[in-house]
Amino acid sequence: MLRQLDQALWAAEDTLKLPGIHFPVRSAVVRLQGGGLILFSPLPSVEQAAEEIRALGEVRAIVAPNLMHHLGLAPAARLFPGARLYGPRGLREKRPDLTFAGALDDAPDPLWSAEIDQVAVGGMPRLDEVAFFHRPTKTLFLWDLCFHITQSDHFPTRLFMRLNGAYGRFGPSRVARSLMRDCAAVGAAVERMLAWAPERIVVAHGDVVERGGQAALESAFARVL
Repeated sequence: MLRQLDQALWAAEDTLKLPGIHFPVRSAVVRLQGGGLILFSPLPSVEQAAEEIRALGEVRAIVAPNLMHHLGLAPAARLFPGARLYGPRGLREKRPDLTFAGALDDAPDPLWSAEIDQVAVGGMPRLDEVAFFHRPTKTLFLWDLCFHITQSDHFPTRLFMRLNGAYGRFGPSRVARSLMRDCAAVGAAVERMLAWAPERIVVAHGDVVERGGQAALESAFARVL
C-alpha cells in the first residue's frame, strides 16, 4: 500500500467511497534523519499499511493537518501508541476523544523543525489547514487547499469534480475558494510556500506534482488571489 516518493518519503493511497463519489485520498510518511517517522493525515484504512510503516521505523508523531483530515487519527493512535498526536487548535473541540500533544501553528515542533517547515493558512477558519515543506526533498504537502485530480474511471466523480472546478488541473477547488474569508491571509501563506521554492507537491487528493511545484503553485493562486 505504501509508495516511495523519495529517499525519506512515502505515500499511502486509497479511494474513499462516499455516496456517489469515489474520492482519491493520500497520507504521507516522512522519515527523519534520526530515524523516527512522522505520519501525516493517516487514512481511515491505515491498518492496511501498518506493517509496512513499522518496517520503516518508529512512528513518533501523527499529524492531522486540518480540521477535515482526522478520521484516521484514532486507528493510527491505537496502532502506534508511542506516537504523539498533533492537529489544529480547533480539532481538540471536534475530537474530545483524543489527546493531543500540541496544536499546529506557524512554528514547527522541535521534533521535526530541523527538516520540516510549516505555515498555517490563515483566512480559512473552517479548514484551518497547515502546509508542510520537507527541505531535504523540496517537497510541499497540501491537503484540502489544492486538488490535482486529473483522471477518474467513475463518471459521477468526474462530473462532481468538474462542477467543483477541481478536475484536470492543479489548484484550489470551488469549495476551497468558498472557505476563504480573508484572501490576504491566504495569500501571505502562499507567499511563504513560494519562498520555499518547492519542486514536488504532494496533495491529499489527486496526482503528485513531481516537478515544477513552485510555478504550479504560483499559477494556481494567481487566478484566485
